[in-house]
Amino acid sequence: MKGPIWEGVYASFAEVPVTGPGFAGDTWITRGQEKLAALREAAQSASDQHAPGQPGYAEGLLPVVAALTLAREGSVRILDFGGGLGFAYYPLLSTLPDSARVQFQIVEGQAVCRAGRESFASVPQVSFHESLGPELAGPDIAHFGSSLHYIEDWRGLLTTICALGPEALLLTDLPAGDIPTYASAQEYYGSKLPVWFFNLSEVTEVLRGQGYALRLRCAHMAPRLGKVQPLPQDNFEPHHRVGHTCTLLCTREDAP
Repeated sequence: MKGPIWEGVYASFAEVPVTGPGFAGDTWITRGQEKLAALREAAQSASDQHAPGQPGYAEGLLPVVAALTLAREGSVRILDFGGGLGFAYYPLLSTLPDSARVQFQIVEGQAVCRAGRESFASVPQVSFHESLGPELAGPDIAHFGSSLHYIEDWRGLLTTICALGPEALLLTDLPAGDIPTYASAQEYYGSKLPVWFFNLSEVTEVLRGQGYALRLRCAHMAPRLGKVQPLPQDNFEPHHRVGHTCTLLCTREDAP
């Protein structure tokens, strides 16, 4: 990819110059289907219970949190906001000995939901939803895998998700740190998308206001442009650079 991934510092999504279909375009759907097929194949090949499953910790902590919930409750229901075509499902499947007791609900845009339903037509544990309706109330885990920063009213979304009553919220690959919150334009294969970079304290304060306490904060060591490195933001001033993204795990303050 030529040129920077993100350009500009803006106070709001409305100011970001938006072009192209973004995640509703054919490029994202096609690449998503290829990625899902690879994840499915990897999960199916990990049939030996003594072999390490996927993903590694650099990919996210959802399997760990789900396993603890499954052990405690006997089942686990996961609400995956912005979960694409179900990318987190097969890696989760390969790590849990009792995956039949996992219910996986994905909230996505219309085009992605349509493609996801086709891909998971024979998997009743996985469902796709275009909005946060009452049928999604009471999940054990609400998961944001590299998705919150694409939501203009991210505070409102967190409030809505918390109102559904999950016991735990897991935010993975969150671009947040000791920076001022600002919006920028992300280049994506001919599209430009508005995206937030967060002040970490602002995110945790919103969650605390909804009754959720921060239990874990760690760096998310993901590959960027072919290697594990901080976000490539050399074109930004130092006080606007995130460094490595992070993972946050929060639970209800009244949870046992």
